Amino acid sequence: MLRHSPSALPACSASSCCSATAIAATDAQRRMNVRKTALSLLRDAEAGDKYIALTLDGYLNANPCDARDRALLSTLVYGVTERRVPLDYFIDALAADPKKVGARMRQILRLGLYQLMYLDRIPPHAAVAETVALGKSAGERAFLNGILRGYLRRGAEIPLPTDPIERRAVETGFPAPIVRLLDNNLGEDADRALRALTTHPPITLAVNTLHRTRKDALAALHAAGIAAEICADAPRGITLLQNLPYSTLCEALGDGNFFVQDEASQIAVTALDPRPGEFGADVCACPGSKSLHAALLMQNTGEIHDFDLHASKLPLITASAARLGIDILDTEARDARTPREDLCGKCDFVICDVPCTGLGVMAKKPEIRFHDPDLYKTLAPLGGEILRASARYLRRGGRLLYSTCTLTRAENEDNFRAFLAENPAFAPLDFTVGSVASRGGFVTLLPNGRRDGFFIGMLQRTGD
Repeated sequence: MLRHSPSALPACSASSCCSATAIAATDAQRRMNVRKTALSLLRDAEAGDKYIALTLDGYLNANPCDARDRALLSTLVYGVTERRVPLDYFIDALAADPKKVGARMRQILRLGLYQLMYLDRIPPHAAVAETVALGKSAGERAFLNGILRGYLRRGAEIPLPTDPIERRAVETGFPAPIVRLLDNNLGEDADRALRALTTHPPITLAVNTLHRTRKDALAALHAAGIAAEICADAPRGITLLQNLPYSTLCEALGDGNFFVQDEASQIAVTALDPRPGEFGADVCACPGSKSLHAALLMQNTGEIHDFDLHASKLPLITASAARLGIDILDTEARDARTPREDLCGKCDFVICDVPCTGLGVMAKKPEIRFHDPDLYKTLAPLGGEILRASARYLRRGGRLLYSTCTLTRAENEDNFRAFLAENPAFAPLDFTVGSVASRGGFVTLLPNGRRDGFFIGMLQRTGD
């Protein structure tokens, strides 16, 4: 955050001094407004169990602001959400009676402590003063001041939990039940996954190869001064090495020449290998990136039926397809558990990306870490049911992609293996995409700071 200070301004006339004072006051007021907005968005998202990205984007779209305010607001909203566990731990350690800290006051303290603990560029005195000012009464302001100054005096002396799981929760920012869940499912890889999930992954683009090559797109980005590089394992992917407004990308590449898709998702569609002229279905299609990518591989020939439970989401697919010049997608509202009988036995390929707990995308959607850790017990059976229904679409020799963006065995390989055990007319289909190779027809991609955690399973109908 850029700031004006008296030492940075020319020492001249009284009018200059007055201007400096006015600028400082305006800057302080601007920061105060950003913190008030952050508090409101955080309370709204937590109370309504909403995705913070949607809450923040909705506000910014309706209330345009300058780059400094936008950056600070995003940092505070995402940071407090991601670090809620350690923030609450220190609040509870500093409060005389943690149970008496109400929801609003706790959220204000999270904002203040986050700035003290993680934002080096904000001076402690400013973080304390501007957080205390969020209190509505003298009593609230005294309480906030006491907790925050207490942290400055003795925060370093507060011991971390002695329980290993609780300690890792405070250190990583993930609730203990999620740490335990990842331990149970990933074993020795759990810590590596947790570290990666604390890193904000870069944005990955899929190049519309109907219009231009990836090499040409990368050159166009470099010519526009945009730092980017090709994805190691996704043949049509480009990783952006800096955050940019969508409009800047459109200026560099052309609006219809790319779409956003994580590298792991691109790898999954590449493994499926949709071919020109084929007939396919995407049973849980929205927001549509897998179908769009499949259409690129098919050179916009053939046909893909895109189904989704929510009719209100289908315009996302049709709008994206129109923007990209893709016209082989047919959208329809449908529950994936009840396939269209007239299409059964006719598909060359099926994309079956089922609803899941989303543990592999917690870096992008930090609030997922606060979901019920037992949710997989409900979603795993649903995924299995959708897989069984979707397999009916395949003709003999047809291929099915079963994928999730989560990391539990129950939702992933257990469902995949159970289906194969129950259905002798299907067999695992191994694949290699770049350095990613399956074993027994599937692979789990751990999050690595550049791509999501993802499960990719491939099977083929070999009999009737």
